Amino acid sequence: MKNTKKPVKIKGHSLKSSFTGGNLTNFAGINPLFKFMKKLGFDRLIQENITIEQKPNQKYSLSQILQTIILGTSCGMDRLAKIENFSLDPVVRYLLKIKDKIDIDTLRYRLNSFSMKHNTELTGISATLSEKVHKKLGTHKDILDLDSSVKTVYGKQQGARKGFNSKNRGKRSYHPQLAFLSSTKECILAWLRPGDTHSSNNAAGFMEQALSMLPSKVASLLVRADSGYFDNKLMRVIEGFGAFQYLIKVKMRNLNSLLGKQDWDKIPEMPGWEMCAFYHRCKGWEKERRFMAIRIYVGQRDAGSLFPAPEYSYFCYVTNIDESPLYLHKLYGDRGNSENWIEAVKNQLYAGTILTDKFWVNETLFLLSVLAYNISVWMRKLTSEKAWRQEPLSFRLWFVQLAAKFSSSGRYRYLKMYSSYYYKPWWEEIDAHVNSLFFG
Repeated sequence: MKNTKKPVKIKGHSLKSSFTGGNLTNFAGINPLFKFMKKLGFDRLIQENITIEQKPNQKYSLSQILQTIILGTSCGMDRLAKIENFSLDPVVRYLLKIKDKIDIDTLRYRLNSFSMKHNTELTGISATLSEKVHKKLGTHKDILDLDSSVKTVYGKQQGARKGFNSKNRGKRSYHPQLAFLSSTKECILAWLRPGDTHSSNNAAGFMEQALSMLPSKVASLLVRADSGYFDNKLMRVIEGFGAFQYLIKVKMRNLNSLLGKQDWDKIPEMPGWEMCAFYHRCKGWEKERRFMAIRIYVGQRDAGSLFPAPEYSYFCYVTNIDESPLYLHKLYGDRGNSENWIEAVKNQLYAGTILTDKFWVNETLFLLSVLAYNISVWMRKLTSEKAWRQEPLSFRLWFVQLAAKFSSSGRYRYLKMYSSYYYKPWWEEIDAHVNSLFFG
């Protein structure tokens, strides 16, 4: 049968597309970020503290290179090739005084200059920036959360080895170690380590460095950590600071046998819950320490047993805090937030994703991603508590990745954003707060 229907005509004008627009940006939000970095004195700190010599034939300063990487990762660039393209953005070139793009070969060449020494210097710069922020916030009391993570890699990068990897078994990985301050959610210290490194490997050294980087006004500190940090030397480091407290989950071979010998008290209004406190000296320790435990009744064990016996789930902690086991159990439960912060550093700021074949360069890139994360949470903490509670990705989507036209008139430069932008009042409020910040 012949189709007699006529084709439907679409009314309206056709829209033609072309790549001829000039001075446009997708990242208007890097202007407040850059201003915040400038107020913190990031550029000067790089020049004064990173001991890599600037060669006469090098077109860009080390500060320009590092700021391009930090701003690029803040805007969602997860590869060096994308950061190269990012450097073509007119706002990036204007802010960093870059006349042309920074090509990927230049990025790799300049990063190859970094060694363990220079990464230590970069970590020191992060501590200096943190001190400025906390001086502004007036931080006197804080919580330090220690944790380690696994970052799978898909290549044969230096230091990437097979180790514990629950999500990608048998794959090469790195095993970074991180410490977060609860008051700001910042990562105060990060070590990139080979994938076969155990959590407790040089945990005391990591703890000592993290405590040395604390803001100077912090007089009261709680250190929380999982069982990977159940380490005598680490606890000795914390105890050496006198008033500092710790709450660390216990992992021992004979733990269930030890807990079975204790006197348990029922917890009022919580059926099946019991708690106990006791002192114990583990093998190799120079003294006994206080242990707190919770057990929860889960059922009766009948199979394979002559006499039925109750079964429990146990939670045990070593601590120097004089509080009830139930209070400490809940306090430790709040540590789960640090796992979200680690995921944000790894998956939203790409720590351990941007890689080369050299270990120390990969640690440099890892530390720059951590710095990008910290700059984001510092700026939001000082300007908008509501924005600070957001994940970095959420903040990036509405604040950083904002399209604008970059224009000039006389001696002035302008970023012209969409006049009816939904978040315009909030965006302008944060920008105004950045403008008013001053770090002595």
